Formats: sequence, structure tokens, C-alpha cells
Amino acid sequence: MRDGSGRWRLGLAALGAVAIPVAVIAALDPRIGLLRPRPAVEAQGPGQDPAGQVQGVAQIPARPQDRPPSGGEQAPERSCPVCTAAPAGPEVPPPIRGMLQDPDIQIPDVAAERRGQRERLIGWTAHPDRVSGSATTLDLTGLVFTAPREAGAGYRRLAVDLAGAPDRAVVLVAEQPLTVALTTAPPDRAGALGVESRAAFSLAKGRPGRLAGFRALPYGAAEVAPVLDPLRFGPETLRDFCAALRLWAVQFGLPVWRTRYTLIENPTRIALSGETVQSDGTPRGRVSGRRLARLCRV
Repeated sequence: MRDGSGRWRLGLAALGAVAIPVAVIAALDPRIGLLRPRPAVEAQGPGQDPAGQVQGVAQIPARPQDRPPSGGEQAPERSCPVCTAAPAGPEVPPPIRGMLQDPDIQIPDVAAERRGQRERLIGWTAHPDRVSGSATTLDLTGLVFTAPREAGAGYRRLAVDLAGAPDRAVVLVAEQPLTVALTTAPPDRAGALGVESRAAFSLAKGRPGRLAGFRALPYGAAEVAPVLDPLRFGPETLRDFCAALRLWAVQFGLPVWRTRYTLIENPTRIALSGETVQSDGTPRGRVSGRRLARLCRV
């Protein structure tokens, strides 16, 4: 009751000061649970049981979450019992039987033999000062072999006779191994023969100063002239041939128009007499110097 002194108001204020903290504690304390979520049974709809499962359908219980161990340490990851350990380093594919790293055709090692042949031929090559100006005309002779070589005969044998043409020199363009027998007048003439070959070659009777020079793939040349054949004529063939023609013209100190080209099939003997070319092979064509110069655009 309120009296005239106002004690009733003070009593209500004191009661409110005590009741408000108690209400907040009761609402937040999980043991009392005034703010606890509604149980699932209150939110279930028709056709569900109190456990939250649909009637008539079995539900697989969810996998409980792994709890971290006490002390704040993280639980180690479980190892996979069926996984294999990854190999250390990059994965290397297994080798395939029969595969070769070298894409070239496999042959016996002839490097030492080729070095010996090359050194011997260089010993038979004249000094370039003796070659330049030693001839007034240069004959490039392409050799085509369509007949098989005799069994056990070794290199093909070719006789080149320049005794009837002391002012002419010859460069043989070949694609098969050759053994060349050279005849000159005088016999000690220097630098009368050159060789441009994709195969090995040798001289039947070698001596110092016999050769004017040579380019051969087995002896280390990066490239050589192809045989200029009408049956396999093309821009690349002509370009490589003309490049070699210029080299040999410079070697002999001659302009390109002072050269000529002759193609012979299956020869075993070639003889020059003046401007005439005689052979036991089959002649397949000839290109004169001026036409050859126009063909090579020199």
C-alpha cells in the first residue's frame, strides 16, 4: 500500500532492479533453456515419426563429425588402406622393348675407317694454288648406276682418261662408292680430278697432288651436289647443283660459262679427247656452259 511518504514507489523500483538481472540469466542459461529451439517433434509434419524420419523409409544415420583432441591439437589424417604411395620424383614411363634412341639406319661403326680414308685423300689433294688456272674448261660428269654391282666386287671401278685433253679437268658427281683410276698427260699433272659424292670413294693409284679437291658426305661434308637427272629434276636439286658448280668453278679459277655438264648411265670408262666425251656407258644428256650459266642464273 502506498502511504503518504512514498515508500510504495521505492519498493517497486527495488523489486525491478532485482528481477531484471534474474530474468536475463534465466533466458541465457542453457540449463534452464527458455531460448532452446523447439524440438523436432513440434515441427514434424504428417507422415513423420518423432525421430524425424519418414514413415516406412529407413534413414542412414549421419556420420558424426570428428572432434579435435583436447589441448587444441589437430587430429592426424587417416591413411588410405587401399592407396599406393606415389613414387618420388617425376614419373618415368616404362621402356618399350625394341625402341632405339637413334632414328638413323643402324650400321657398323665405320668412323675410324672414314677418318683414315679422308686423311689419305687429303694427302693426295693438290695445293689450291696449283689447281686454280690448271685447266681452261671444266667438265662436270654425273654418274647414274642402274645395273647392280657385281657380288664381292667392292667399290665400282671407273677409269677416267684425260690424256687426250690436257687442258680440261673433270669433276665426278656420284651417289655410289667408286674406285677411280686416272690417266693424265703429263702423268704428274696436278689437280685434274675433283669428286662430289654422296658415297665413299678412293683412287686406284693415289699420289700427292692427284686430286683437285673433294666433297663427300662420308668424309664430313655438310652437303654435296645431287646428280642432275631429268627424271628427278626439281628446284631444290637445281639449287644444290648450281651451288656446287659455283664452288668448283672458283676452285679452278674459271667462269661458270667455261663449264659443261654430262650425264652418263652405267659407265666403267670415260675418256676426253678435245671436246669429245667417249664412254662405254649410255649418255643421257649434256648442258653446255652458257646454257648452264643461264640455268643457274649466273
